[in-house]
Amino acid sequence: MTQPIIVLILKALEGRGAERMVTTLARAYADMNYEVHVLCLENTQEMPLDSRVQHHVVAYNQVHNQAEFEEDSKQAADYKTVAKRIDDYVLANIGTPDLILVNIYKLNWIMAYSKLPNIVNVLHTALSRQFQDKLLTLPAQIITHLKMVYGAHPCSCVSEGARQDLLALIGSNLNRTATIYNPCDVNDIKRAAEQQVNIEQFGLIAKGYIIHVASFDTMKNHQDLLQAYAKTEHKLPLVLVGKGRLEADIKQLAIDLDIEEWVRFLGFQTNPYPLIKSAALLVLTSKFEGFGYVIVEAQALDVAVISTDCPFGPRELLPTQNLVPVDDIEALVKLMNRAIDKLENYKVPFNPQLLPSNVARQYLKFGQVLGYESINKAHQTSL
Repeated sequence: MTQPIIVLILKALEGRGAERMVTTLARAYADMNYEVHVLCLENTQEMPLDSRVQHHVVAYNQVHNQAEFEEDSKQAADYKTVAKRIDDYVLANIGTPDLILVNIYKLNWIMAYSKLPNIVNVLHTALSRQFQDKLLTLPAQIITHLKMVYGAHPCSCVSEGARQDLLALIGSNLNRTATIYNPCDVNDIKRAAEQQVNIEQFGLIAKGYIIHVASFDTMKNHQDLLQAYAKTEHKLPLVLVGKGRLEADIKQLAIDLDIEEWVRFLGFQTNPYPLIKSAALLVLTSKFEGFGYVIVEAQALDVAVISTDCPFGPRELLPTQNLVPVDDIEALVKLMNRAIDKLENYKVPFNPQLLPSNVARQYLKFGQVLGYESINKAHQTSL
């Protein structure tokens, strides 16, 4: 039997969540002996690809500093040209794909004009949040535009909350939707977590600190985290991993709250997993998440985790007792104190449905890949 051809499309292999999902899923399909291709618009490659996965670049050099949502705009015309260029390249150099997973809004828009078969849009965030400002100023125009983009092909969302958001926004114009969570390669994470890190240099001991891993921006809500931590009993230091435009402001806030001796700023870590594994508790305090991947990483490493009950994702990954309302600092204080005192009560088992092989099969099923059932059985037999 000829193995299916899988193509995953995104802007570039940059070091972010969607890109990590693509590289993980590509490796899962390679493990199933499928023919796997990753196609990008830019040659940037910060994420490594499995050697069995073929990397393609169809260059797109046009810059649009401000989106033009009209269907007769210059940007729409440019995107139609790019879509045809991608179609021609794929048919000439790859063949007819059995499944094409298109990631990120810009590519979803471009591939709305594609004539290739078997396309599935993958939404990594909630559209109402992504287009929040534009929906206030240009509601009718944005809704029309999004119906065109996401009505062209079936849509998969990385959380049920994001799927419901999509349906509420433009549901009348959609054909099929599904919720398929991001894959998590537990073995890779556990291997990465074994790397030796001298945490003592930061004044830390194993299982003796709280950790928060996120970029320093408004949505990650470091302000509430520090405000709450300042009111806790300070039984454990707080470690902040990440970088971003608000880092200096958060450092100043730690000083203003007189907790600077308890808070460690460790910056961006290429491999944060040893630090997560050695933590007693992981805290997520976001105002918004597309999925909340760091929660799954904590579960994979058997680390207690608590989170704000933000849209969308944490409530699908954690029980109610592990969640606290967004912006409720007093409730966060109480939950942090309870979790530190009873860590075992706040550990949540990893969901095996998030294993890459399982997620890969969910996409095959949703994409209605011909012969999926027989292919699936053959793969199971070979394991």
